[in-house]
Amino acid sequence: MQYKVETATLDENGVFDIISDWVEADGLCRAAVVFMLEQPVDNRKYLDPILVVERNTYQMGNYTHKAINVSCDFEVGLRELA
Repeated sequence: MQYKVETATLDENGVFDIISDWVEADGLCRAAVVFMLEQPVDNRKYLDPILVVERNTYQMGNYTHKAINVSCDFEVGLRELA
């Protein structure tokens, strides 16, 4: 399924920007994880929330960056279930 994911950032100069993109995923949370894994690692500060909407059904979700960072850690193997 396709999901539109959107969040806001502040760069090192305090410039506010909205970033968004369409991603393929099998759920709302997974879409947020895929989106954040594709973002560059630089001096930007990501602002809550991460908003997600499914293209056809308009199912919506919102997540904190802290929660999605934990999910990203599991995705790339930095954490595992005990």
